Amino acid sequence: MLVKRDSQLSVFLRSVPIFHDLKPSSMDQLCDYLEEQVWDVGEQIFGEGDTFSEGDSGRRMYILREGEVEVLRRASSGHVISIVRLGPGETFGEMALVELQSRSATVVVRKKARTYSLTNLDLFTLYRTDPNAYVFVLQNICRMLSRRLRKADSRIVDYLDTTGGAAAAKLKAKAASKPKKAKR
Repeated sequence: MLVKRDSQLSVFLRSVPIFHDLKPSSMDQLCDYLEEQVWDVGEQIFGEGDTFSEGDSGRRMYILREGEVEVLRRASSGHVISIVRLGPGETFGEMALVELQSRSATVVVRKKARTYSLTNLDLFTLYRTDPNAYVFVLQNICRMLSRRLRKADSRIVDYLDTTGGAAAAKLKAKAASKPKKAKR
């Protein structure tokens, strides 16, 4: 369900790390690109129906204004694992703007949510009309992704440490069994 943007949007967006350092005119332009949506509990933001949608093509990132969503990922065993729950002011789907690859997870609404979305085409338009704002937004996305990667690295190390090396040996064996890509 699409809804009309409210007058406090730019105030809210200034609290979102991806939009820090934008000039007021750049923020106004960005606000014009955003699409607001309201989601009910249980709805999947990525994908349709009851299937988990990892692998769907993604061309849109989301900013969560209200509510809560859960990021889920299917393990190689088939079990669905909760990666994180996100709340107001947090973002998800940014990798779709940076690498234009399939979704790596599924996002499900846990508390009624209101989101704003930005597409890769919106980001390209920003690049063409306001290159400085584009650089700030992209740099902030990269910073956020880097923070998340550091956190994931810490979790992996802690997991490997608590399993006494058994998990590390299992991961090493799994990596060794994957066929190597031929270099050109």
